[in-house]
Amino acid sequence: MTRITETTPTRTPAPSHSPPDMRYAPNIELARKLGWFSVGLGMAELFAPRLLANLTGVRNTGLLQVYGLREIATGVGILTTDRPAGWLWGRVAGDVLDLATLGTAALDGHPDDTSRALAAATAVAGVTALDVLCATTLSAAAALEG
Repeated sequence: MTRITETTPTRTPAPSHSPPDMRYAPNIELARKLGWFSVGLGMAELFAPRLLANLTGVRNTGLLQVYGLREIATGVGILTTDRPAGWLWGRVAGDVLDLATLGTAALDGHPDDTSRALAAATAVAGVTALDVLCATTLSAAAALEG
């Protein structure tokens, strides 16, 4: 005897037309931490440029203060939006500028400035890797959301 069973057809959920919810996107917490890091670093560059000049070998304190404003703006941008990928790519661009500035300081400076600039460039390269990772994953998540 053959047994006949009824099956319920599976339903595909209707597409959502609501804006994507990026609160649960991969690396969103890392993005927030990088935003706070930007604000903190920017405050140090803006209000203690001589200290940063001594630590990094970059002697142009006015330039460090301008970089501080850039860091603060980028950090605030990351912290105040639901989709921070664009601001993170801004951080990556700033990192490239920072590395170029540190490279110039390493080549033009006193031997102490050279070693400080190279040490700072190593730290910036590490943060750049985090920025690229975070920006890439959030950009991919945003693209998948539509």
